[in-house]
Amino acid sequence: MSSIQAIHNQLNDIEHVVVCVDPVDLDNIWQSLWALVRAPNAHIHITLSPRVLDLRVPTFAELFEKLMEKVGSHYMLDVLEENAEEVCALLGDEVLRDYFARDATFQTDPHTRTHIALYMAISALRFALKFSSKGHASSRYTFYWDPRSMETIIPGIHHPTHVNDYLYACSDEDRRESSKYLHLRGQEREEKMVTIMERTANRLAEQLGYQKPADILHPIEELIGLFKGPVAGTQSLVLGGGPFTEMVRLLAETDLVPLAIVAMARTWHADVNIFVNNYNDLMDMDAAMEIENIVKKRAIPTWFFPTECAKAKVEGGEVLRACPWDFATKELIAIFKAAGDMESYEQAAAFTRETKTLAKVHMFDVLTVVPLALPSSLPYRRAVSYGDQVKGRRVIRIKEAADGPINIFCPDEKAMAASKEMAMKEISYVLSPVNEK
Repeated sequence: MSSIQAIHNQLNDIEHVVVCVDPVDLDNIWQSLWALVRAPNAHIHITLSPRVLDLRVPTFAELFEKLMEKVGSHYMLDVLEENAEEVCALLGDEVLRDYFARDATFQTDPHTRTHIALYMAISALRFALKFSSKGHASSRYTFYWDPRSMETIIPGIHHPTHVNDYLYACSDEDRRESSKYLHLRGQEREEKMVTIMERTANRLAEQLGYQKPADILHPIEELIGLFKGPVAGTQSLVLGGGPFTEMVRLLAETDLVPLAIVAMARTWHADVNIFVNNYNDLMDMDAAMEIENIVKKRAIPTWFFPTECAKAKVEGGEVLRACPWDFATKELIAIFKAAGDMESYEQAAAFTRETKTLAKVHMFDVLTVVPLALPSSLPYRRAVSYGDQVKGRRVIRIKEAADGPINIFCPDEKAMAASKEMAMKEISYVLSPVNEK
């Protein structure tokens, strides 16, 4: 059985890193940057998971707090399988009906797939723009996606609450314009947003040297083909910061046995997640469980980084379970200042404000890989996952195991406190420009 120390010792020898992330959160960009920096001789293959995209749905925006007080978190956050007529009756406002309509999914409403190729291109361009700003050559990374993922990935959150991440890379002028359209609905909203998205995609593609936006993305079949042929048997590492959909497909369709898999997933206590599951698990529950079947069969050393290792338990302003790696705002600012990248902090802070569900910036996905650079920073235990039900909902839970290839990092307060400063410096380092290393 390999160890985190053993993986750390081989980072310079790794030839290929596969990073499986969803494009929404900024910490997925930071996890990818970690791979570019800490596996300096590797090619970084980034697979992006699609998110369910319904541009026809209005955004709660400034209405969120007022409506949350009136109707509660279920109707504001959870994916609605039916129109919430009872909420409309409670509010007595027909104008709000579209905010509480049944959430469309990839599987039930083909319209959600209409603009997904454009969305995926914008997302990849947004990642590449950040990489370029740090001085990383485009020859070091490739982006992939798989339309088949739309067969199994589900919405993680009620559409009107979801952040409008497709606007993150637009110009200041377009951002101001888009704010006028947040409460529109139907075809009018869709057309306005698509116009801004296309303008943004074309601008970024030109800036980064692509003839057209779609050129930045490759089909996942190309990645599968690489690991079936030209790079089969080479030293590789697999990282995760999103659903396991593409990771499972890559492993299932090749004989790949990476040095390790390290992914943000699972929860020890299930009491700090916004939902009943870790969000990465939630988006494709079958894939989240199937990954364990694969790693057991192939004896792939695997580490899951649970929510509790990056988020404290806080209720009513009182810290019930501390997490030293859940950095305070002044510590977050110090990290980004040291990296010379306050722009990323401002972007992350804006994202956090837009989510309406997080009190501050958290660094989930980049913290997931910090132990690979700091092997003694965080203890872990052998574990296994199992399925359960909570109030009629399917959940994934973990329990300790005597053996096996799967490990779960532990939110050990003492260990995290001792390594906190080093973890902060590690993140600053990987977010710094190449010429400053």
